[in-house]
Amino acid sequence: MSYRTFLDARGRRWEVWLVTPAAAERRRVDRRTPAGGSDAFPGVERRKTPERRRAPFHRSTAVSSEFSQGWLCFESEGEKRRLAPVPPGWDEAGPDRLSTWLQAAKRVVKCAP
Repeated sequence: MSYRTFLDARGRRWEVWLVTPAAAERRRVDRRTPAGGSDAFPGVERRKTPERRRAPFHRSTAVSSEFSQGWLCFESEGEKRRLAPVPPGWDEAGPDRLSTWLQAAKRVVKCAP
């Protein structure tokens, strides 16, 4: 995974990294040990608690089609933005080019839980 930091024209520090849909999805499949057990302990279920998830096989993060091929995540103090599609050569671009892409990126609005 590529990760960069840069200063924008106002001197504000930004972090930027590549996000792919596979990394955005969390626990899409059931990870509990099957009846046969794990490779290390065949036939043994390591967990002793009951299933806590409400929908074991259907929980995933929805990714809009605009971001289906991945995006750049820009983050600074209290602000996050996304840019899709990912520009070629972004991981080698200079601060001026990254700042230009930052301006084109969409702000992320956090939803209340």
